[in-house]
Amino acid sequence: KRHQGETKDERKTMRYLTVIVMVTIRVCASLVELGRIRPLSRGFPRLASRLPGRLWSTASESPSSPPIESVAIVGGGLAGLSTAYSLLNRTHQKIPKITILDIKDPGCGGASAVAGGLLHPFSPRGKLVYLGKEGLDASNALIKAALRHEPNCILRESIYRIANNDKTATQLRETSMLHPEYSSWLDATEIQERCGTPSEGGLVLSNGCRVVHVPTYLVGLWKACQELSGGTATWVDSRNDWKERLSGFDAVVLSAGAGLFQNNNVVMEDIPAMLVRGQSIEMVLNDDTNSPPYPNEAVLCGKYMTPTPNGVLIGATHEYKPKVMNATQVYNDLRQRSEFLPVWESGYEVDKITSGVRVQSQRGKLGRLPMIGKLTTDVHENAWLFTGLSSRGLIHHGVLGKVLSDALLTHDESVISQDYPELLWWKKEKANEN
Repeated sequence: KRHQGETKDERKTMRYLTVIVMVTIRVCASLVELGRIRPLSRGFPRLASRLPGRLWSTASESPSSPPIESVAIVGGGLAGLSTAYSLLNRTHQKIPKITILDIKDPGCGGASAVAGGLLHPFSPRGKLVYLGKEGLDASNALIKAALRHEPNCILRESIYRIANNDKTATQLRETSMLHPEYSSWLDATEIQERCGTPSEGGLVLSNGCRVVHVPTYLVGLWKACQELSGGTATWVDSRNDWKERLSGFDAVVLSAGAGLFQNNNVVMEDIPAMLVRGQSIEMVLNDDTNSPPYPNEAVLCGKYMTPTPNGVLIGATHEYKPKVMNATQVYNDLRQRSEFLPVWESGYEVDKITSGVRVQSQRGKLGRLPMIGKLTTDVHENAWLFTGLSSRGLIHHGVLGKVLSDALLTHDESVISQDYPELLWWKKEKANEN
């Protein structure tokens, strides 16, 4: 159609450009089909949404590899359930059949089930952690899915990060200025009124920073997985012969955390990580106290105090030695390191000690990063690793579950190496050791 003011040469030029663009689109679409180039959706999401599906899809399968129709996920904690949900949450793809192998029911075992539940994107010094914002958004998307099935999995919609010295106060004030979307500075009087805790001031973290009751959340997330799968996703007791069961699956995700390193389950000696035990104290009001004499809020300052459905959780120890601390040692250690918290003198008594062992990776320039990627092991020829979430399981499990599921479905670890090369640090460490 002619437009007023256009010259003949301009119309001719536009026709040539249109032909060139259409040919380019079709060639690129063909190259994506052949697995020769990567899709556009990560770098240009708005442009990608306007182009043919095969050109922008993030998980188109390479024709040289068979489609992934069944996936076994060893471990149903934060890493395993996040990966399961991401594999199932595929609008334009045939979803694989998911089987989770775990020795406990959802929300009942492993380090994930005894996590403190503090979801926020900051390091102890108030700096944004690696993938902090992306992680917060991804984790809250999973929480939204879980809330449909377990509406009580959120205990508080804010967290208080307090300062007990001038240096920390200066760091946290800077955080409030750099990241006002998540943090607001409160002076010592305001912290005392809101938390009952003496301090040099502190932050209230909100806008997606929240307190999660992790066991209930995991139950809700598993129900969301079952719903997405149309009832085909299954949870299998893995106490007996779990390795032998894996041969019938197209792919395997090893996400059992410390369970991968214990009892000779999988040969993991050359993985650059260590096991750390964390024990926490669950406290409840004694019979003579009807209600807590201070606001029962989540307080973070080195150690943490966080509400539970029935009381308060104080955590956690960091035990690197094989010998496990006994209950008295746990109590003394945590009280000494959090004496300023009002819970110790406010009508609470110890109900029980919870314990979990987590995989902690080596510290690098970006902190302690998890380990995800393709794993060479005799357990399965198409095995993928997702472990080392450590104390940042809540902030990282959502975003990394999506990254891993994209790589798995495309048979392409470059999905990780091109967009998140830092996450393959552990492979470089293995290569250096060898």
